[in-house]
Amino acid sequence: MRVTRLHYPDKLTVNSTVELSAEASHYLTNVLRLRVGDTVSLFNAEDGEYQATLLTAGKNAASVDVQKQSAVYSAPPLAIHLFLGISRGDRMDFAIQKSVELGVNSITPLYSEFGEVKFKQAERLARKLQHWQKIAVSAAEQCGRLDVPTVEGPIEYRESLQADNNCTQLLFDASAELNLGDLEVGDSLALFTGPEGGFSATELSLAAESGVKLVRLGPRILRTETAPIAALAVLQHRFGDL
Repeated sequence: MRVTRLHYPDKLTVNSTVELSAEASHYLTNVLRLRVGDTVSLFNAEDGEYQATLLTAGKNAASVDVQKQSAVYSAPPLAIHLFLGISRGDRMDFAIQKSVELGVNSITPLYSEFGEVKFKQAERLARKLQHWQKIAVSAAEQCGRLDVPTVEGPIEYRESLQADNNCTQLLFDASAELNLGDLEVGDSLALFTGPEGGFSATELSLAAESGVKLVRLGPRILRTETAPIAALAVLQHRFGDL
């Protein structure tokens, strides 16, 4: 029987009672229709994962009894910071969801030359960031990981080139001469993937000048939501835990 997992950001200890948020309570009792006595799991990267039993189950208020620890967090062998070109509609949602499933550690949306999405209103940006973070939480709950990547606020492309210059930086481009098999990376890297229109020639030149390695990922041009998934899968298989 599959046990429902919930990310709980606050302290978790054995033999404690936890009051769940209204949103989590609604999900358990109204969507999943769990009842008192049913088992759930609560997790976070600081404390690990704990088995718990539903104590109370109101419409928008529920509590659980935390009973025993079932997993302890351990850092992955490869830490990946994804700079993700902003795309329209559900393409961005899909890319974030699958990137979390594939073990990315943090995500920074990227404004780039060919990107068509710009958030000029602070309220709209705040709503979008909240939406993306919820996708990251849900993906972590589904895939079994204990940590939830943070989706940072969008930054400009030029700024991103200086954000992680102490680790290996990779940008996948179909015209690059370097192959992935030629690379050696350490325990952390930054990965750049572009929007629907890809990166411009100027952006590629700036990346190379900044020490970013331009890498070829096969002969095909991948869609903006496919590129990070393919890149992360290959990188995790070669250098990580996949």
